[in-house]
Amino acid sequence: MGTYPLTIVLIVGVAIALVFLLRFGIRQNAAAAAVDPDPDATGALAVLSFILALILPVIGVVLGHVTLSRIARGQASGRTFAYSALWVGYLLLALELGVIIFLYQNNYWA
Repeated sequence: MGTYPLTIVLIVGVAIALVFLLRFGIRQNAAAAAVDPDPDATGALAVLSFILALILPVIGVVLGHVTLSRIARGQASGRTFAYSALWVGYLLLALELGVIIFLYQNNYWA
């Protein structure tokens, strides 16, 4: 048996990482759902994370995780936007990775 091509190892590794990170986001959302948000708390960070998830998915995902942790502590609101930012961001990251791998496999780089 030979070695696996680098792209297959990369695909499997990134897919596993995305699944684990998304599961972490699901647990964060469950913890945030159990907390009543402060009525004075703002949801601006949640809305910003959703908008950035559409434009720059990596930054949107990071902000979504930060927002969910702040919501779980009762310091922010906007759980739906933050959770949606995670799903949109991870979906776009997976799509971008698929496009890059497709282009790499078909030698569009040359």
